[in-house]
Amino acid sequence: MLRSGKKGKYTIFLIFLLSLLILSYSYVFSLDLNSSEKIYKSYFTSSSLFGSYVKKSIYDDLPLYRFFKIYFVGSTEKAETTKKTGDYLLTLKPFDNVSSDEEALARAVYLSYWEAKLNNRYFDEEIVKNSPVFNEFFSQYQIRVSQAFGNFVQDFVAYIFGLDIPMEDLPKELEKLRDIVIKNYKYEKVYNGEEKEAIRLLLSNPELVKIISDTVSEAKKNAAEYDPETLIMRTRASIFRSAFVYIAGLKDKIATQFVMITPREINLAWLRWVIYGVLLAIGYIAFKNINLPFKLFIASETVYVASFFNMQSTTDGMIYGITFAIAIISSILYFFAKKLYSYLLLSVFTLIVLFIPSFFTEDLVMKDTFSKSPFFKTLSYDIFEDSLGKVQRNLKEYNSTINESIQAFSNLISELNIDTNVSEEYFEPQNFSMRIELAKKLRTQYKDHVKEIEDFIYFESNRQKKVEKIVSTIKKIFARIVSISSSKFKNQVFDYVKTNFSDKIATQLLNELEKIPTKRVIALPTYKISGALSSVILLSITLFLTAMNLKEAFIPLAGSLATSILALFKYQTVFIQVGVPSISLYVNFNIPYTLVLVLIVGFIWFYPNILRRRERV
Repeated sequence: MLRSGKKGKYTIFLIFLLSLLILSYSYVFSLDLNSSEKIYKSYFTSSSLFGSYVKKSIYDDLPLYRFFKIYFVGSTEKAETTKKTGDYLLTLKPFDNVSSDEEALARAVYLSYWEAKLNNRYFDEEIVKNSPVFNEFFSQYQIRVSQAFGNFVQDFVAYIFGLDIPMEDLPKELEKLRDIVIKNYKYEKVYNGEEKEAIRLLLSNPELVKIISDTVSEAKKNAAEYDPETLIMRTRASIFRSAFVYIAGLKDKIATQFVMITPREINLAWLRWVIYGVLLAIGYIAFKNINLPFKLFIASETVYVASFFNMQSTTDGMIYGITFAIAIISSILYFFAKKLYSYLLLSVFTLIVLFIPSFFTEDLVMKDTFSKSPFFKTLSYDIFEDSLGKVQRNLKEYNSTINESIQAFSNLISELNIDTNVSEEYFEPQNFSMRIELAKKLRTQYKDHVKEIEDFIYFESNRQKKVEKIVSTIKKIFARIVSISSSKFKNQVFDYVKTNFSDKIATQLLNELEKIPTKRVIALPTYKISGALSSVILLSITLFLTAMNLKEAFIPLAGSLATSILALFKYQTVFIQVGVPSISLYVNFNIPYTLVLVLIVGFIWFYPNILRRRERV
């Protein structure tokens, strides 16, 4: 009796534990969109820890990471797919330590929102669906929905064919299909309520409901041909195959729901173009004079470029980039044709100044604190481990050439049958010269193998030059890196050299790299500074209007003077790249090229007018 009682208790305990596991499974793998939406909206509040973390990482760390990456190895990246802002945001590891799928989905959509924001794009369904962060979440979620929907369909088919299976909230069109097709068959339920919300969304699609209805109706016609189990599983498979495209389409529905609840930032800057058009039309039609509307247009755009020009905006970049190019090139050609050499030189200098270093900052020298950034490891991977990165590509070529050299030398020695007389030193990777010298000596001794030896000498000389060129390239890359790196990142460079190169070459590289001093400041060209770039754009417009002999040239000239003076301030906004926030940095000193040019242009422009007034007096 005692043993029997114990068994009963164990059985009750196991049943309880199994029930608890089933409930836990249902909770963990069932996504509640309403709950996820609430979490998502909370990220836009100032009290959100995750929202604050994302903002800080994006505005403080992301620009530095991208600057270092571009400074070290350039902006051109070889990759299987072109990296987007969303790929950079994956570095934030949004799915680490999440407590639920609802939170994971909310984070994925929130980062896709930031991807749109950083690229100055309207946040819509396409942005969400194409976001790398959202796709990383959805790829896993889709697998679970597919499994859950397959189990649901299996139970649904058993229920529709007449078995006593509890089914809830079926659409009326599907409920009507129930018919006693299968009798006296013991069926065990397989669906435990996973992903109810996703299945509800799927069954709300009339197209899918019709497909399910047609599939069930067709299966009923052939029901007599199959045993109950085969009938259920065949029908399940048919419905699942047809429904898979709709499961993938859940991405659209989820994206749409989140886009609808996202706070909107309204940008009405485009309305100024409508206003310009209306004013010009009124001036031309009503007064047959567009002088005043034209002046208002020039004045308004001068204020916009000086105060609101957004270097991150694709629209602004395209409009004012084209404007600058047309203005400066037209001015140069016109002044050259008219032999107005003072204006010609000023136009040429305006173009040159755009690209020469004129601002110097210490804030872009890597600080030790950057090692705490989530982007530090990503930068390390990009530089040292990325198989398509510059360092790895050169290293692979280096190793390949070294191996080819050793193999070719081994083959030659074996063919001449003198392996026992050759020192191990000749097989050291860096000893190209020794191998070549030995081959030259062997040429006189083994006249029957002159061609093979000559070929070895020729190709070995080429391999030596190739390795020297590769080492030189890697040295230049590493020299650029250590010149602005923190001590921790420098140590990574040194460790990489020790690990991946032969002792002789590693020692040579390390001796040279350790002598490179850390830069005190980093030079930035004019176009990288927001205010200075605005000044140059306005100056080009001034020169263009001067070439057209329009007095309105003084308006952008005044704007250019104001922005060039503001560019002397110690804090400036620095452009890194499109899709990455510009960053405000302390400028140690600058060379006011733009201010000098503006003052000269202003003097040349105003001086004739002053002289004319004096002559009249």
